[in-house]
Amino acid sequence: MTLATLTAALLLALGDGAAAAPAQEPSAMALLKRMCGRIQAARTFTVRGQVSLELPVADGTLATFFNEYDTAVRRPDGLAAHRVGDLPDFRLVYDGKSMTILVPGQGKWATTNAPPTLDAMLPVADDQGGLNMPFDELLVADPCAAIMAGITVVVTTKPATIKGKKVEHVILSGPQLRIEYWIDPATALPRRSLVVYVDDPQRPHFQVEYAEWKLDPKLPASTFALPMPKGATQVDFRDAASAFQ
Repeated sequence: MTLATLTAALLLALGDGAAAAPAQEPSAMALLKRMCGRIQAARTFTVRGQVSLELPVADGTLATFFNEYDTAVRRPDGLAAHRVGDLPDFRLVYDGKSMTILVPGQGKWATTNAPPTLDAMLPVADDQGGLNMPFDELLVADPCAAIMAGITVVVTTKPATIKGKKVEHVILSGPQLRIEYWIDPATALPRRSLVVYVDDPQRPHFQVEYAEWKLDPKLPASTFALPMPKGATQVDFRDAASAFQ
């Protein structure tokens, strides 16, 4: 797809004029479905990488924060996530029965009951603690359904290069979001993703770099357990979760 065609398709999706049929390029949909299918088929997976996100500082100006992450998933009922970097060191585990948080730098530990599936747990974590997991659309049972919610345009542009390796570049757009995936054609796994909140006046960006994908590794139950460490103080779940922002 040429740059002019891509621009026209995106303008059509975001414009307020009479809309034609949504632009969903077959080759782009094929790349997206292959990516989703590869992740969806894995009963367990782990991935590491870096997240950069823009958050408002005291005067409302956006600032960019960088964090390293390490995530493990067991479908349908396990999640372990660890973040370190510019924002506070933060650990979250979910085992199908409860969600537990540890904020080592603040000495806080908290736990609360949780639904029996990861799909049900994620919105509860958001509601009870404002926890929006990085790339949560890839954690659920049907990643493509989550990704495509509200999307009207799915197109490709010219391939890109990440660390010397050619990747396919897929762009999705809708009234609220623009999402981009850089997909490794050899593995069908994402190497990078970008979300732009186009319905926000400041249009904040959220970018994820993916590395060290491991599909279907053996994960012991201890992966999804987080006992209260010596010296930590148990607090309300929302109190501990506030360190996530």
